[in-house]
Amino acid sequence: MSREEFIELIGPYLDGELSGEERETVEGYLASSEEYRKLAAEAEELTRIAKNDRPPEVSDERWRKMLSEIRDGETNQPFAIVSSRPRWLAPLAGLAAMLVIGFFILSAGPDSSEKPAAPRKDYAETKAEEPIRIKTLDDDDEEKERKPTDPRFDE
Repeated sequence: MSREEFIELIGPYLDGELSGEERETVEGYLASSEEYRKLAAEAEELTRIAKNDRPPEVSDERWRKMLSEIRDGETNQPFAIVSSRPRWLAPLAGLAAMLVIGFFILSAGPDSSEKPAAPRKDYAETKAEEPIRIKTLDDDDEEKERKPTDPRFDE
């Protein structure tokens, strides 16, 4: 019998719901295995706790108080009526937002009063500009950088 099968049978065994053959099988495993005895003891403890667990006692005075509150309607609070704004306000706000966004998009576009620059006709004659170089090393460091660092050049 696998452990899973034993776990499935231990609850009905403790409740006395197994047939004679199944009960004998479970008792045989309980007699032969310490692990199964521990599982049975844990299940028995949980069953005992569950059977003895009771909801807390409520006094008669508390019951009478709850019943009188229900009958008097003190616990029923009416819903607060919330005034809603007109339904046309949300679409109007959306339209205003779209107009503002459209205005900013149109104002950020190219100025139509200026003429566009004429394209260059002599593409073959254009030369690449000299790349901009930024000096990041001191003069001493630059001189060291220019010297080869390979030991073969020390000769």
